[in-house]
Amino acid sequence: MDSRYIKVLVCHLFCTSVISTLLNYALLSYSLSLYSNIFNVFLWICVAAFTFQFTKAKFLNERIESENKAVLITGCDSGFGHSLAKRLDSKGFHVFATCLFPSSEGATELKKSCSQRLHVLHVDVTKDDSVKEAVDYVKQNLGSSEFWAVVNNAGIIKGFSVELAHINDFKSCLEVNTLGPIRVVKAVMPLLKQSKGRIVNITSLGGVVAFPYFTPYTTSKYAAVGFTEALRQEVDIWGIKVISLEPEIFK
Repeated sequence: MDSRYIKVLVCHLFCTSVISTLLNYALLSYSLSLYSNIFNVFLWICVAAFTFQFTKAKFLNERIESENKAVLITGCDSGFGHSLAKRLDSKGFHVFATCLFPSSEGATELKKSCSQRLHVLHVDVTKDDSVKEAVDYVKQNLGSSEFWAVVNNAGIIKGFSVELAHINDFKSCLEVNTLGPIRVVKAVMPLLKQSKGRIVNITSLGGVVAFPYFTPYTTSKYAAVGFTEALRQEVDIWGIKVISLEPEIFK
């Protein structure tokens, strides 16, 4: 076990004992000893569980070094992808930010405001050739960086009920929200096997809770969540991590 874990654990248990003892004396100075002891144990457990969240976040979370780590992010024209690309660039990551419209306002801002480590490239996740060209570009421009992560963020939303929605609404959502991440993952898998990297799929709360009147979108996101869960089990043998983020609607 890492020595820092032992040090933090000992310190945490000591502080927990002191806090719970003080609370016990303050709250139960007039209680019977039997009930006092029972409550003291219960209080100790509660304090330990509550305070450990702070201890873990402060001292035990892994610190990731950004140097020579490359990240591919889809859907960086706006929204989560755009913000994440800027954030990772500011942290020193080697960012490949893909945009559906490379001359869009969002793409132009990334080119102007970010460092030379950030590359803006065109990708249409519904096209096999487009995804392949982007991954080939990444391979050619990695330099000394390792391919550390891919973030499948590109997505669309289309509403209406099953009765009113056109079949093309379902096809569009599935192409972008479900088949898009699948295309990208298949294309970058050799790189991820080498680096034992990670796959981050931005799914949706709509992939966990069914939203009526957004059926095309919800259908595609449920499929994306299922893909992510199955993928996580398949690539574990390669040391690849798979993360699913399920945010609410964000523009």
